[in-house]
Amino acid sequence: MKKLLFAFIFLILTAKLFAGNNDKINVQDSLKKIEQTKDILTKVNTYFNIGLYYTYYKGDSSVYYYNKAEKLCLDNNLIEPLVNIYFYLSNVMKVVIGNYPASLHYAMENLKYVNLMVDKGGVVSSEEKLKSRVWPNYNVALTYAFLGNKKKALEYFYKATNNQSFIEFNKEIDRVNPILGQKTMMNGIASQLLVIVNEYDSALQYNERARALNQQLPADKQLGYAYVIYADILTHQKKYAEAIKNYQIDIPFAIKDNFFKDILEGNYGIANNFYYLKQYDSSIVYANKVIKMSSEITFNEGLLKTNLLLYNLYKLKGKGDSALKYLEATEELREKIFNNTKANDAQNMAINEEAKQREIAEEKTKQRKILIITALGLMLLAVGIYLNGKRKQRERLRQIEEDRKNNELAAARDLQQSMLPKENPKRADLDIATFIRSSTEVGGDYYDFFVQPDGVIYSVCGDATGHGVTSGMMVSVTKAGLNGISPVKPNKILQRLNGVVKRIDLGTLRMSLNIAEITNDEVFLSSAAMPPIYLYKAATKQVEEFMNNGLPLGGLRDEDFVLENRKFEAGDVLVQLSDGLPEAPNLAGEMYDYERLSSLIQNSCHLSAQEIIDVLIKSVDEWIQGKRNPDDITLVVTKKK
Repeated sequence: MKKLLFAFIFLILTAKLFAGNNDKINVQDSLKKIEQTKDILTKVNTYFNIGLYYTYYKGDSSVYYYNKAEKLCLDNNLIEPLVNIYFYLSNVMKVVIGNYPASLHYAMENLKYVNLMVDKGGVVSSEEKLKSRVWPNYNVALTYAFLGNKKKALEYFYKATNNQSFIEFNKEIDRVNPILGQKTMMNGIASQLLVIVNEYDSALQYNERARALNQQLPADKQLGYAYVIYADILTHQKKYAEAIKNYQIDIPFAIKDNFFKDILEGNYGIANNFYYLKQYDSSIVYANKVIKMSSEITFNEGLLKTNLLLYNLYKLKGKGDSALKYLEATEELREKIFNNTKANDAQNMAINEEAKQREIAEEKTKQRKILIITALGLMLLAVGIYLNGKRKQRERLRQIEEDRKNNELAAARDLQQSMLPKENPKRADLDIATFIRSSTEVGGDYYDFFVQPDGVIYSVCGDATGHGVTSGMMVSVTKAGLNGISPVKPNKILQRLNGVVKRIDLGTLRMSLNIAEITNDEVFLSSAAMPPIYLYKAATKQVEEFMNNGLPLGGLRDEDFVLENRKFEAGDVLVQLSDGLPEAPNLAGEMYDYERLSSLIQNSCHLSAQEIIDVLIKSVDEWIQGKRNPDDITLVVTKKK
């Protein structure tokens, strides 16, 4: 959410910097002007100004008019206007539409045409030099930051001045562009970009200069966004009370400048930090301000986080009905954002392929005419041969397709099997056993172990959306992601893995996963939308269920996961499983049930790990009475000797 807010501010500031004030534009008069003139450049500028006008209100309309201006330029070989058109198309895709791949495409086009103008000698003044070298590279860097590519984001950030030093960076900005407001903005943008890629120490340097420069501006020219960025840094440093003060400093500036998203961000930031301070009533007050304002201002990602915050607040206060209301609002909005993203991807494809598709359609029309004429002449001759060979051809194609599918399934099945451990870890104080049974040729369940040099074992159990080849893809991504993540606490591993899955973007596919870190005498547990983890305590002969679940991996970009830990003593048993066993249906359609499973675990933990699995599998097989289970079954049982 803070990334979207900053990009919104960035768009407004750069609009004022490059295009002047378009707030007074009359859209209908402008469209009439286009109809009445034959001058192409006048039409381009008018479409561009309408697009700029709609940028602050209606993203789809803005893109529509920018694209009209773009088409006129491309059709008439007008290079110079494309620089600004692509700059603003990139930003509206990033800020309003939320389509980051499209934003990157337009940012690269902006950079390409800027370089083309520089090569032709079109850039001469210091301000134009700033635009040609700094702004396009910043735009690309910021888009890469949104996409989660830190390496590329920093690469283009440093290209802006060809120097990574904070001191040299500011010397270069002072030399190239002495205007105080632009220097303030440049340092503010630099600090926010570094916050997005988690370079907080460097971000603080740039932010301190941005705030100092901002205070040198006349009161009516000062902006509040530097305080929002500073508050984000303070929140990261866990200085929650100080962060609240800086969000409060920002809000009057935001009201003055009509930066509505800035107002909402400030209120959410205050609510979030009150939550960290455990001042829950104050947190609810500011969260409700965001909810109220969001009824008039589009702020989907901020509204999503605010609903999640209110869900957690009311859950802590024991108000189940209110918590459920905000959880349902979260799920509804999350689905809306996901569907809108898909629609935006389709829109982006249409924009980039429009000219090509017209050419293809024209060529297809010509070919179709030729084919129709040829077909009429050959029809009588071909019909006999066709009828004679039709059956054999259909059978041959069916066999080829069946062989292809079988080969793909076999390859996918072999790949999935290769993802599973060849053997269970050996540790003198542990007895570990595993079981997996797929409901189809390629399942979506997964388990794994990661043994550390100090003997600590990370035990992983997961369940991809559905089953079959597509879920096998998610298992492969998860395996690769886990191998690339350094060993930290399970909740941090889930956070990082969630980022990996989110960036790859497999559509509606999600991955549920839990991780148990097993030390000499403790277990640390964290889960992303998995069934309960069961811990049998030998001392009390009772089974404890761990239900603290986050959302599945690949859902929300900044999802947090709960970490819990317990003692792990002699005779204790840890059971991780997918939902295939407790939700297995019998012939009457009745579910096996989690309570039945918990009771059976409690009565079986005097046995070895493998014997416990044998008891559970025998019980569920008797329950389904020979029927094929519709879901995969996976069990990981670890017993402390």
